Amino acid sequence: MASSRFKPYRAVRWAIQLAFLALFVVLFGLTRYGVEPGLQNLFFRIDPLVLLVTSIAGRALVGAALVSLVLVGLTLVFGRFFCGFVCPLGTTIDLADAAIGRRRRSAPVSLPGLKYAVLVFLVVAAVLRFSFLGFADPLVIMERSLALVWRPVAGYLFGWAGNLPAAGQTETLGAALVFVAILALGFLARRFWCRNLCPLGALLALLSKVSLFRFRLAGECRQCGVCSRVCPTGAIDDARRTLDAGECIECLACQYECPDRSVRYRAGFTRTRFDLGRRQALAAVGSAVVLAPLARAAVYRKLQARLVRPPGAIPEPDFMNACLRCGMCMKACPTGCLQPTVFEAGVAGLWTPRAVARLGGCEKNCNTCGQVCPTGAIRKLGLEEKTYARMGTAVVDRARCIAWEQDKHCLICDEICPYDAIAAVPDPEGRGTALRPEVDERICIGCGLCESRCPVDGPAAIQVFSINEERVRTGSYITEEKRSLRGCGQSKPEEIPSGFILEE
Repeated sequence: MASSRFKPYRAVRWAIQLAFLALFVVLFGLTRYGVEPGLQNLFFRIDPLVLLVTSIAGRALVGAALVSLVLVGLTLVFGRFFCGFVCPLGTTIDLADAAIGRRRRSAPVSLPGLKYAVLVFLVVAAVLRFSFLGFADPLVIMERSLALVWRPVAGYLFGWAGNLPAAGQTETLGAALVFVAILALGFLARRFWCRNLCPLGALLALLSKVSLFRFRLAGECRQCGVCSRVCPTGAIDDARRTLDAGECIECLACQYECPDRSVRYRAGFTRTRFDLGRRQALAAVGSAVVLAPLARAAVYRKLQARLVRPPGAIPEPDFMNACLRCGMCMKACPTGCLQPTVFEAGVAGLWTPRAVARLGGCEKNCNTCGQVCPTGAIRKLGLEEKTYARMGTAVVDRARCIAWEQDKHCLICDEICPYDAIAAVPDPEGRGTALRPEVDERICIGCGLCESRCPVDGPAAIQVFSINEERVRTGSYITEEKRSLRGCGQSKPEEIPSGFILEE
């Protein structure tokens, strides 16, 4: 029986896990306006599943994720250590499992082939040009939970101000339910998500099956069953004296708890089974073949005019494939302009960012969203380039406008517009003396500052729609015509906040 007394290896392992979890949280905290973009998306860069699925679905290599090849190489040498020591969601699950303790069912639920089926589904769907990665990747789930759940909760408890999604919104509740459900699966088995559902774990498990170094059962064994009982992923079959390197997360428990010290970490190849059954594979492929075209059809349908994407967002079908739904851009937005969608872009568009100008406009001197985006779904535009990226066009609702409807002096939208896209004009029908706001759609980029400052209660009298939006994967948004309309290029921001990098 495993002893409950202090074990040094446990302390070392917890220290390493908590250090990586703390690093993840610190990088999340640094994802904000005014902090120079750098390592904030480090964990997504080292995620080989992001590189694989996003590159296939978008038919373009995600350069930032090439760093993940280092993790691939290390896994081929040392095995599935990432899941046991580095993954922040895995550490959170371990903490939840420790809290659950003995309250879980005695016979653990194990579906070892299911995570491989999830991986096959993601890859086949990507081949069919749609990415469901944002709904299944553990790092994305963890980042989104911090952005949409824990940060708003902390903001409410500690009175923080800023761009917090309103508590109780559908998208926030959905993110919370996914996170809580993953932790609650610990009642069925320790590390249930990691051993049965995680697609990143499945990818690393495949690599670990051919890793150079691995744990193996070697030496005298009294078959006491301690190793199989302490293994959190069911990698050890004590009766058959086998250890599946693909399931092993290198937690060290078996090696240090074995009374005979018969579990060794050695180099050498051992044949291991592949757990994906034929039926599971066919079900995964069939599901992808059905769901991917449906999701793509939803993207290609005519989008609601009020669905406004961030400045520099690539064309919608490509955007849906590249966007991880991680929430980093929303966390970094200083005005709260960027918020998660519910079903404005269809079910597949859940948690993708949209600009809600009534909550806050897109500031002229900010390009943070593109700088922190880990996959290029939002392009990394320089500050001047960003001011020419048209998100949409503002439209005046004359029936609600104070100046147009009530003949009262109110030109807040004209005064606040940083691009001089709104002009004050007299009533063409001569019905009053107050000047009326009118939008020049040739200049307006849809930043929404006018909508955010409109004093009318309820929906603003001037609103941004996705009319005339410009979304391209490559190339410049700046043209000579646009420059001339702005007065020969005088639109360059007067101040450039520290922490941003101008791109040529």
